[in-house]
Amino acid sequence: MEHRCSVRKAVEFQLLLYRQGLPVQNAVSRDLGLGGMCIQTGACDWRRNERLEIEILGPGCQPVMKLPAVVVHHSLRGTGVEFDAVSAEQRRILRAWLYTDRPETEAEPAARAVA
Repeated sequence: MEHRCSVRKAVEFQLLLYRQGLPVQNAVSRDLGLGGMCIQTGACDWRRNERLEIEILGPGCQPVMKLPAVVVHHSLRGTGVEFDAVSAEQRRILRAWLYTDRPETEAEPAARAVA
């Protein structure tokens, strides 16, 4: 059953995943929504309900935003996460990426829309 409360937009962001405050994996997003994202994690096996932080990287691999998240599922296609405790500013940025052609923030990641 689908529980998403917002649209998902197919975009590819370069990501850095953290476990317990330490960077553990580079990854690429598959899609993004206000409540979470699907990540291409390859062979890395994330456990359901595991807490992590997702750092979205911009041009030159500069950090744009770090979001706390919880793993909701993992399969060969990737890992689905739900964002946890997103600030009002982070939500505003996510909303701009999802619902406008040009994000309102200068901290725009190097995202590529996927058709």
